[in-house]
Amino acid sequence: MRLKHFIVYSLIYIGLVGIFAFVQNASSYKVSLLGVGLELPVALWFVLPIIIFAILAIFHVAWSGIANFRQKQAIKNDEDIYENYAKEILLGIESDKKFKTDTFKTSNEITKFLSPWHTHSVNIENEDISEIINVLEKLKNGEVVELKKYKLNNDNPLVIQNEFNKLQENSSYAKEILKDKKTLYDELSKKAYKVALKTFSYFDIKKFPFEISKDDAFLLVERYAKEENFEMTKDDLLNLLIICDLDKYGYVNVAKSLNKKIEPDVLIALFNKLNSEKESASYAYLYLLYEFGMMEELKDILNYSDEYPEFEILMDLRDQGKNISANYFFR
Repeated sequence: MRLKHFIVYSLIYIGLVGIFAFVQNASSYKVSLLGVGLELPVALWFVLPIIIFAILAIFHVAWSGIANFRQKQAIKNDEDIYENYAKEILLGIESDKKFKTDTFKTSNEITKFLSPWHTHSVNIENEDISEIINVLEKLKNGEVVELKKYKLNNDNPLVIQNEFNKLQENSSYAKEILKDKKTLYDELSKKAYKVALKTFSYFDIKKFPFEISKDDAFLLVERYAKEENFEMTKDDLLNLLIICDLDKYGYVNVAKSLNKKIEPDVLIALFNKLNSEKESASYAYLYLLYEFGMMEELKDILNYSDEYPEFEILMDLRDQGKNISANYFFR
């Protein structure tokens, strides 16, 4: 209530009380104190305490109004200071701004935390906000945190980052992320699938409904060549090699890497099939024939084609008693 309204309402109330008292008793009453007598109408004696209380109340309301005005001015000044403070913090400047009130105390610390140059710890007295800050710090450091109490949506960035952290901490969590997924439409799913390609067995990888890209296929072929315990059928390997769609040098390099894991006759048969599917794999097939000493088969192919000058040179040198590895042309 505004001061002027309070004064008006007080005067009306005092007037009404005085009139009511005067109507009830129009006589006077004398009070003596220390030999001094004061005679006033009874109605006036009746409203006198109300008048004194009203005067004190007016002083209180006036003082509160002044205090509130000063507080609002201080907050307004702090608001202007905060704008400059926020700019300095975001620019990485050590700010010496001082605030007259505690209104922006929590905001100051949050601004420090949100600054891209944030390196120092923040001191927030609000327990709920302080807890959230700690959660953000842990997420930023790659830790897994409990977020259920915040009831966040699955597409919330904190939830997504927590899922990334879980995946980083435990590669098998990729199976949980990819469960019931039909497409890789978000970064988390793509990351989980990439982790699965690098760590899961091929038997588990085949269960996913996702189309294998060239890069994915090449990654799986590399794993098969390098990892002793990573197994797949030769038909699966053939399909992956077809998907890889490499150039002639790429297929030769793959043949080299598979040489240590697959028996020569099986490897040659595999690339013979691949050769019928991919023309660029013909060099790899001839490479294997030469390296494994299948010279008759190699000659039969060269007799009907002049597209492989490298192998013709190797065969000519071999006829001259000079055995040179095919790696001379395919390094």
